[in-house]
Amino acid sequence: ALETRGEIEAQARRMLEHPNARAAVAEFHKQWLDYERVANVAKDAEAYPDWSADVGALMRQETESFIEHVIFDDDGSMTTLLTAPYSYMNPALSAFYGVQPGAGEGFTRVELDPKRHAGLLTMGTLLTVSSHTNQTSPTLRGRLVREQLLCDIVPPPKADVDITAPQVAPGSTLREELAQHAKDPSCAGCHTMMDPIGFGFESFDTVGRFRSDEGGVPVDASGEIFGSDVDGPFNGVVELAAKLADSEDVQACYAKQWFRYGYGRVEDEADACTLAEIREKLDESGGNIRELLVALTQTDAFLYRRAGGAP
Repeated sequence: ALETRGEIEAQARRMLEHPNARAAVAEFHKQWLDYERVANVAKDAEAYPDWSADVGALMRQETESFIEHVIFDDDGSMTTLLTAPYSYMNPALSAFYGVQPGAGEGFTRVELDPKRHAGLLTMGTLLTVSSHTNQTSPTLRGRLVREQLLCDIVPPPKADVDITAPQVAPGSTLREELAQHAKDPSCAGCHTMMDPIGFGFESFDTVGRFRSDEGGVPVDASGEIFGSDVDGPFNGVVELAAKLADSEDVQACYAKQWFRYGYGRVEDEADACTLAEIREKLDESGGNIRELLVALTQTDAFLYRRAGGAP
């Protein structure tokens, strides 16, 4: 029953209905976004006394529940994954974030303020692991978007460059300190790729909670993205998420990430047609992730081996 593309497609769709498919999709996102390490993240105990490994574990479960629901129980689209104004929390995690809990004691759907929250980018997991112990990091948060969502390569700093996070002076903000830091010619090249994006996350603190001020100074969450197909200014994560949800570059990157995970290798020049094919299928389906997974089983890269037995 696997002799034709149609038969293979039918089996792929059948397998997507099996509980194991949910586990496989969860594993992909864990590896892609590297959010599982949130439970091992250390934070400054004086600044964040209510942070603990238990909170990190709850955040991890939140992200897992959200991704599973969007892909298998909601519309399955990348747009929803990036922009949904809801999440899944238990009362303890809701209290930590300071949001209204859902119904029940377990992890249930929680409706969030659509002016503040937007899918994956406002998940506590991603915000926490891309911060320092005692302050946020526009650089790390911008790097997350650059590398994981746009598939850009940010070169590592030179060996003689001081990568210590700047300390924020009283009455100042991290944004202002980084602006000075980025004037250093040895830093500017990479920081200009990441910081203007990362500034849009400044309304969320080191442990993923919304804030309107930083040390008594109003937060400036304006940012800018360039080097993509959705270049331009934005204000806050919600506007950034909307831009990324409309980006063909982001869809292409997501498809590429699935190619690597699904086929167990990095693409080469001969895979250009395969990548174009799965990107097209993703686009035709309105960004439906389940359709992308089916499309991965319909390519020549999946169905055939090259001469000599190499995949």
